[in-house]
Amino acid sequence: MTMGPRPNRVLPAAEALNLWKRYGFTSPTELVIEDLAMALGIVVMDGHLDSAAARLVRSGGAGIVRVSDRIREPGRRRFAIAHEIGHWQLHRKQSHLLACTDDDMLARYGASPLEVEASIFAGSLLMPKDLFVQRINGRRPAPNVIDDLCDYFDTSLTATALRYVETSNDYYVFVLSENNRIRWWRASGSFGARELWIESKTPLPPHSAAASFFRGESVPTKPEHVDLRAWLGDVPGVFGDTIMEQAFALPSYGQVISILWLP
Repeated sequence: MTMGPRPNRVLPAAEALNLWKRYGFTSPTELVIEDLAMALGIVVMDGHLDSAAARLVRSGGAGIVRVSDRIREPGRRRFAIAHEIGHWQLHRKQSHLLACTDDDMLARYGASPLEVEASIFAGSLLMPKDLFVQRINGRRPAPNVIDDLCDYFDTSLTATALRYVETSNDYYVFVLSENNRIRWWRASGSFGARELWIESKTPLPPHSAAASFFRGESVPTKPEHVDLRAWLGDVPGVFGDTIMEQAFALPSYGQVISILWLP
């Protein structure tokens, strides 16, 4: 089977860091995303979009980003704009018109390489790795820790929890669930090197913290020990019977985020 093109995961993060250096940003409060877009030649406006979360139109050195007026949360809106800036900076030759959905924004498995690259750029722009890890300061992903990161970087819970996993050197997995099934997931580099694979669209483990949400129960506010193999199956080189799960309910979207890690 012929493999399709793979996204470049190094260049987007480097380009985001270059913008921080070029404009002298030292903290997230200095990064006003609309002002950065304007400095790069992009006008940002909100308006109606039928199915996309955001759309970029490019004409020479000028561009317009239209963000769906359905997006209410400031963190999601900032990520959408940052994602389109990613296309602007990285994909000058690919297209003069790009429309991105909510799924595109978080670059799940199966997304096009362009969308993956734009989302890596957005996460790196809004939550630079060094600042993000410094802010975590070794803390586990408890709700108050993720809330602190969301507030500090002005980002959504989903993007922040995902960034927590992506920047970790420990064994972490991010899972987004919907309708009591796994929608998509992402592992930290440590887990990814051990041939971890979670099949999308499969039912949640019945005794998981996430599954409690879809039974109409309250999601536990503290991490719980859950069956490792029920979540991850057999992972080469990973031993033990349990894994820790911290769940975060997203009732407005009918979704749950689970962050999993080895105890």
